[in-house]
Amino acid sequence: MPEFSYKAASPGGEVSSGRLHAPDERQAASQLQRQGLIPLRIAAADNSSAEVVPGAAYTPARAKPQRFKISGRSMPEFSEWLDKMPWRRPGVKELAGFAEDLGLLLKAGVPLNRALVILVELVEKPLFSRVMESLREQVKEGSTFWEALGSHPQIFPPVFIGMVRAGESGGILDTALGRLALYLNGIRELKEFLIGAMIYPLVLTLTTGASIILLLAFVLPKFAAIFSDMGVALPTATRLMLSCGNFMQSWWWALGLGVIFAIWGYRQFYRSSQGRLLIDRFKLRLPLFGSIFIKMDLARFFRTLGAMLASGVPILEALQVVGGVINNQILEQKVAHLQNELRQGAIISQVLAADPIFPSLAVHMIGVGEETGNLDEMLEKLAEMYDRELKVTIKALTSLFEPLVILFMGLVIGAIVVSMLMAIFSVNELGG
Repeated sequence: MPEFSYKAASPGGEVSSGRLHAPDERQAASQLQRQGLIPLRIAAADNSSAEVVPGAAYTPARAKPQRFKISGRSMPEFSEWLDKMPWRRPGVKELAGFAEDLGLLLKAGVPLNRALVILVELVEKPLFSRVMESLREQVKEGSTFWEALGSHPQIFPPVFIGMVRAGESGGILDTALGRLALYLNGIRELKEFLIGAMIYPLVLTLTTGASIILLLAFVLPKFAAIFSDMGVALPTATRLMLSCGNFMQSWWWALGLGVIFAIWGYRQFYRSSQGRLLIDRFKLRLPLFGSIFIKMDLARFFRTLGAMLASGVPILEALQVVGGVINNQILEQKVAHLQNELRQGAIISQVLAADPIFPSLAVHMIGVGEETGNLDEMLEKLAEMYDRELKVTIKALTSLFEPLVILFMGLVIGAIVVSMLMAIFSVNELGG
């Protein structure tokens, strides 16, 4: 059995080194993890095939982005500035297509370098095309594919690089890319469903707001001038509506600045660690919407963790990546706590069972997956289950939201019309 030298860290941070026998590098890493150690580097004893074990050091944020070059010359600074714009970057759809197409080419026996040349011609966005040219050059110069991906952290997320690294080190890059494409397509489908479900309520809300502003700021002031010339004592409701209209007409710029300042203040507050913590905690406690936020993050947590485990990524490394894709800081802290407990020899289901945010059904399914050795499949099933529950919940809320907005619009516009009718009736009584 081959012999490997290793360097590993204990949960307390002490670094040790030594040698062990294992069939391959992955089994050697598993042995160290069972001993409560965190593998940092594993290499063949004769140093003929050094292999860096996936760990904290692979985080793409630490990789130094390269400047794209064409014909040996750097691109203009203005073009680089444009490349930072969100609409120039490839989205989830483009990344999923890239992973799927590359996986199919590799499975068909096309070399990686040649496959990247083929895909350059199929990409529509110029930035993504230049990125693939850069990937091809780096692979041609001897870099591993995951290292080339890690040099573009603004394009490829950590989960993308982590799964590619695991597939490349295990010799199943085409299979890992296929799983990655399925993962990204699942994320994209859920995102598209959420956007589609919110379009009609958003349009309805904007229409309602625009109608109310139009009546208060432009229609009512016309009646105010007529009533003022008549010298009629207007009802209280009419005077209140006219005051609102005059205020909006005279101080519209202050209202606009107030909205801009409120958005800016919210963003600044959310960027602070304490502010984000308070907002995320408030979001989870919201009635009705809190369950939606929890289901969204749980679905992303289970899907990402399951996809990475299915690709051969070690559990501790996978949890490190998962913590970066969750949008709620409360859940990020829980993932970090789970990671620390696993380093000390705990079991996932036991740690999750002690936290009330994880439903008991999910905990039991994860426990069954651990017992049967099918943890990745159980996690993917949980992600699908929460996706379905999330879609049902959102459909129910949108069905309830639409009549509520219409009712609110009818009440406000009805109040405005009634106030005007009261004023007209008072003028008729005065004339009589």
